[in-house]
Formats: sequence, C-alpha cells, structure tokens
Amino acid sequence: MNISRSVLSNMTNDQVIAAKRFFDRFSEFKKLTKLHSVYIEGARTALANTGNGRMYVNYNIDGTVTGRISNSGASIERGKNGKIGVSFHTLPRESLDVNIRDYVVAPKGHDFITIDMKVMELRVLAHVANEQNMIHAFKSGIDLHSYSAGLTFNKDPEEVSKLERQIAKEVSFLTVYGGTAYTLASKRNIPEERAEEIINAWMNAFPGVGRYMATVQDYIEQFKYAKTIFGRRRNLPNIDSPFKGVRREAFRQGLNFTIQSAASDILLCGMLGVINKLKDMEAKVVATVHDSIELIAPKQETREVVRIVKDELENYQYLRDNFNIEFKVPLAVDIEVGSSFGNGVEYEL
Repeated sequence: MNISRSVLSNMTNDQVIAAKRFFDRFSEFKKLTKLHSVYIEGARTALANTGNGRMYVNYNIDGTVTGRISNSGASIERGKNGKIGVSFHTLPRESLDVNIRDYVVAPKGHDFITIDMKVMELRVLAHVANEQNMIHAFKSGIDLHSYSAGLTFNKDPEEVSKLERQIAKEVSFLTVYGGTAYTLASKRNIPEERAEEIINAWMNAFPGVGRYMATVQDYIEQFKYAKTIFGRRRNLPNIDSPFKGVRREAFRQGLNFTIQSAASDILLCGMLGVINKLKDMEAKVVATVHDSIELIAPKQETREVVRIVKDELENYQYLRDNFNIEFKVPLAVDIEVGSSFGNGVEYEL
C-alpha cells in the first residue's frame, strides 16, 4: 500500500513514520485474515466435504496469459457444500509462527519431495538475451546475486553486504517484471534518483539485457505481439495506444511474457519427461507450483526418484528430443524432502 507523493509532502516525519507503522500492521492483518478464511476455514470445509482426509485441485492449462499452469480448489457443485479443495500453488510458506503448508502431508511410509528450478527466469533471460556476464556467472556456479551486486556497486563479490546483494537481486527481478526506479525507491525507502543510479549500474553490468529489451520492443511495435523461444504468442494491440502509460504497460507485458512463459514451458516439458520415466514406479507427480514439481514417493524409492527428476530437469532430455533446444546456461535444481509440503529439508544425492 502506497501513500501518494502529494500527501507525503504535507506530512511531518513523525506522521510519515506513524502512517507507515499503521499500514504495515494493516497489511499484516489482511494477510492473516486471508490465511484464516481461505486456507484454514477453506481447508476445513473441503475436508468435511470429502470425508477422506484429502483435498482436490483443478489445474487450468489456459488460466494465465503467459501459458503458466494455474490451479484452483476443486468443486463438485456450486456453493460451500460443493467445495473439495483449496488452491495449492498459492499456499503461503509462512505467516508468523505457522507454516500452512504443513497440513499437506505424504501418506505413511512415503516422502513428500519438492524439486525447484533455481533462478529459472534469470537463466532464461541470460539465454534469450545472450548476456555474457550473466552466462559467465551461471557457468561458473557462483552466486548470481552476489556477482551482480559486485558489478553494480563496483566491489569484489566476496565483499558485498547482504543489503547490497538483496538490492541487486531485486533489480534483477524488476527487470524481468518491468519494475521502475520508483518501485525500488518505494521498497527500499531511498530517493528515486538513487534507485535510478542503481538500476543504471545494473544495466551497465549486464549490457545484453538492455539490447534484448530494445529488440523485444521493436518486435512488439512491428508485429503487435510477443513470441517466446517455444513459439508461444501473446497479442499486444495496446502497443499502438495513444497513451504512453498504456504503451509502456504493453511492452512490460511482452518482455515478461518472453521470459516467464518460456520458464514455465521448460518446467512443463521437464515434468512430462519425469512422468514418462516414473511409469514403472509407485512414485507420482502430485503438483506443480510455479518453478517446482512436487512428488510423493515410497521411502525406498525416494533416492531414485530424486535422481530421475534432477537428471530430467537439469539435462532436459525431453526438450532436446522434442524442441532441439540447447541452452547457453546450465539448469539447476534445489531438492527438499520431508513428510509434508512444509517441512522439507535440503536433500543431496
């Protein structure tokens, strides 16, 4: 929640601090209210309706403009009595001392496995932009955000502070999602001019990104749509709007589409490869959440399942066979194994 600049200019420092404290607490109240109504009461209703300790989810293949799969709680009829699930991919990780994901558990004798693609969208950005510094970071296996902070703040990556690393990380994703200096300034409570300097320094550190953005803009202006490396299209007629803000938003949508949609398709193709390789095993894919795949496996199969999924997602054989794609950066995954969706711990082969 933001306060307009005109209002801020007429407030004292004490009033600004008090207003920020109020809105921070109000925002936390809204989060807790949603947590209770949607995920606590919603789950209770769904479990009462199913009567078997399970909840069910609908996956929507056409639910987003990027092509990313979305999901929603399943229903067997209209109204509260027909609800038999909650949206799985929006389950929050934590709120205060509660991890709501802990109520999604594996059956007795089984493990809940979550395998997440590491910084997938920035890997896609490095590939499509042919950004050499970013490609070098991924190929070298160094921490991308420390590396980018070093370039942005003109420091050795080993010497950057946690704050500088976090800011560089935020600028990286601002680029993907079309944020501005005002976005960074508001989040970090710094002057907009300083935020502009930081973003410019980041763009200078990764010049291929700026060239790619210009290429995407030219393409959208010429053809009125954006296209991913998989050929998926998003029509963007508003690029011809007489209003600058509307044109800017169309470009932001197109830029984000070329990255987020491609990242989603990489994961979905990887998931198809995984499902094909698990046909003779009891383990199964039970969900996908953004850039991750969730599975349930008997404990005796866990190690082999993790090996199969890691190999398919990192070496993308399904993609190579069906799309003849070879990425300029390596793909990588994080693996967590536990008894529930919420209590997984790092797992190494």
